[in-house]
Amino acid sequence: MSRRFSQGALCAIIIIAAVLISIILPLLSYLNPQAINNFDFKQAHADLEGYDLSDSGPVALAGEWEFYWNERIVTEGSDRKIPDLYIDVPSAWTAYEINGQKLQSSGIASYKTTISNVSSNEPILVSVNNLPGKCKVFIDGECVFSNRGIPGVTGNTSFYTYANPVEVDSGEHTLVVEVDCEFSSGLTALPQLSTYHEYRHSEISSVAVRYGIIGVVALFAIGTVLMCIIRKRVGNQLWLLLLCVIFVFRMLISNEGYMVAHTILGDLNYEFMTSLIFVSTYIIKLCMLMYLNTKLGLKIKQYTLMLVSMVFLVCAFVPYFVYSQIYVATIYMWLQSAAYLVDGFMIYKLSGAVVNKERNAIAFLIIYCVNACAIIIDNFYLNGYIAGEVSFIMPVACMSFIGMMIVLHLIESFSDYKKAQITADLQRELSELNTTLMISQIQPHFLYNALNTIKYMTKKDPKTAEHAIVKFSSYLRANMDSLTQKEPIAFTKELEHVKNYIDIEQLRFGDRLKTEYDIQTENFTIPPLTIQPIVENAIKHGVNQKPEGGTVKISTKEADDAFIVVISDDGVGYDVNQILDDGRSHVGISNIKKRLSTMLDATVEINSVIGEGTQATITIPKNNDPERKI
Repeated sequence: MSRRFSQGALCAIIIIAAVLISIILPLLSYLNPQAINNFDFKQAHADLEGYDLSDSGPVALAGEWEFYWNERIVTEGSDRKIPDLYIDVPSAWTAYEINGQKLQSSGIASYKTTISNVSSNEPILVSVNNLPGKCKVFIDGECVFSNRGIPGVTGNTSFYTYANPVEVDSGEHTLVVEVDCEFSSGLTALPQLSTYHEYRHSEISSVAVRYGIIGVVALFAIGTVLMCIIRKRVGNQLWLLLLCVIFVFRMLISNEGYMVAHTILGDLNYEFMTSLIFVSTYIIKLCMLMYLNTKLGLKIKQYTLMLVSMVFLVCAFVPYFVYSQIYVATIYMWLQSAAYLVDGFMIYKLSGAVVNKERNAIAFLIIYCVNACAIIIDNFYLNGYIAGEVSFIMPVACMSFIGMMIVLHLIESFSDYKKAQITADLQRELSELNTTLMISQIQPHFLYNALNTIKYMTKKDPKTAEHAIVKFSSYLRANMDSLTQKEPIAFTKELEHVKNYIDIEQLRFGDRLKTEYDIQTENFTIPPLTIQPIVENAIKHGVNQKPEGGTVKISTKEADDAFIVVISDDGVGYDVNQILDDGRSHVGISNIKKRLSTMLDATVEINSVIGEGTQATITIPKNNDPERKI
């Protein structure tokens, strides 16, 4: 146990270190938002000398902007030249003060900068994607972008995104972003300068990819429901289904998804939607944890699951008490760190499952690590630390997780179906074997001989005859019961059946038949009609062939890994390699071997020496698979 624990811990440490190196280190260069730019952006001026938008693609305008509090400087026609302060973009304005007063989360403000040396052979615009609050972007006083539409121009004041590209020269141009926030505290997302063609291509592609993923996951959810119906049980697939539902919901209300879904959702405030995105991330994590725990049997203690749930619950609803804090990048990342700690814990548990060679544990570990990395990237992206278009990474990773789970469920369902077929075949085969064996054991000549012996004893010794009838009745009942018996029976029950048979034969053979018992253990099971046919062979074809008769001995003993039953006689013996040609079927021994092998993985070994006798040894492993006991 200690060794497995240390192996699991070591494996987890290695994997967590690999995740941190491969994901966190590349993001360190983005922790300073200005490091995103590959051009000079200081004191509210961006110089794009040597950068061609048409060839190189969009640029993120991260840096120091002029900040005008509680004022729309373009819409209201303000001619104020001196800003209230300079503010880093992206960031929440609640981190700043004006005249010693800390800014509140809700309000309006304007951000202003200048750009120069813009090189583009197409019209350009500045867009602010993923911003929770309302915003309008102006270049030289002309509105080029709005995430709530322009009244009187678009005829829509809800979520509709308005984009109006303009042509500019290489001179200096004034760029203003006006924001109106109820809670989101300003430009917490990155403004991007791009050509209109690049913007539209990115927007359409993102929407198409997002809704394509939503469609695939919806099909996965339908497939999960159908599997539950077909298999007539829910089990851990309930968590998988819940994961699908929460994931689709998150995709609909976040980023490009809300651009289409806002009319379906009743044009709810996008700032409110953003808080739901935050909460849904925790629910997705919790669904993954619960699913993997039940799927792999990770044996996570109940109080641990309750603790994780409580931590997620607190972190998820903290922003509702201090609503503006969800839009402050540093606080948001601290809250999300709770999920990162759970990721480390889950990677440790999954590593232990890999060490223990649990089924599909490696696949689960890999896909979970991919999802953990994807959510980390998504958090950095939503907080403006990543300028590139990486919003698709988290949806694709989560879709891959769900898809892999569905595929594994299908494989397991197919495997279960094959096992059920094999089980059904084995049941039919065993039923046929039991019937064949029972018929072979109740031969007419045995019935005639037994009844004739009892008839003779009724005149000579009525009490013995009465006793023989009871034995004969018990013998017949045991044979008939074997037809419906599908599981091994206690050895003591089989031994009682053997003794009934021997007592009947004892009436016929008298002193010529002797029996010995050396029963050292009887705490095991054995298929019905297993020992009696071997004893019958020992009597009929062994000691009965000698004029003076002989002895049949039944013994049992317990070894370290098996129970052993030995049936021996000192009869005439025979050549085990020679097929007897006496007009009889001789199905008994082969039948017994099949039943013992199928039910208990047991073996039968027969040794015989002509003139000395025969010995049959049955070895029953202690670790036989209970699923094979049909």
